[in-house]
Amino acid sequence: MSSKLDVKVFRTNFEEFPDQSDIDSTSGVFVSASVSGAYDDEKWIESLSTSLRKLAMRRVPMLGLCFGSQVLAWALLGKDQVFKRGDRETGYSEIDFTLEGKQDELTKGFSPKVRTFHWHGDEVRADHPDMIILAKNNACANQIWRWKHGPVWGIQPHPEMDKGQICRFLEQNREWFASEGKDADALIQVAEPNDELSPIFNRFLSLVK
Repeated sequence: MSSKLDVKVFRTNFEEFPDQSDIDSTSGVFVSASVSGAYDDEKWIESLSTSLRKLAMRRVPMLGLCFGSQVLAWALLGKDQVFKRGDRETGYSEIDFTLEGKQDELTKGFSPKVRTFHWHGDEVRADHPDMIILAKNNACANQIWRWKHGPVWGIQPHPEMDKGQICRFLEQNREWFASEGKDADALIQVAEPNDELSPIFNRFLSLVK
């Protein structure tokens, strides 16, 4: 992912948030993954949600990844929109684009099915009237979504990492994966390039003015 845009990073879990001048001048927002849950009772998550609502009111394009997707749904659609799954979706699987996904400006032009990497124990519900589901699969009814009232999207899987980054992540967190009942070595052995969905980031950048 590359662009000539000026980028400012806010470590919101360390209480770094955009002020009003940042909100008024920003042209696009990416909300990253996190080890926290959107529903966690932490002050920084509430403050982040307030900032996201202000940005949404300005119709600033926003893209959330994993936790980022979940906290955008939490902020814009309600606290009950995010829930903890019974089992973590982990590994590679295909996601299917819906009819709306085949037409949306962020996701149109992809193959009807794309294969990508997942690891998420939380999920965004797929039944809110202000949400359009763009992609899903049997394991998760909401893999990619868009807010009906503005240029806001959420992505549940992890197309941001290539094969090498996935293998390093698995190696560095093998004990955590074991605690979840997952075999990091088995996942490393079947690691794939994970590049079918990655163009979505440059697609988002093209929407940022």
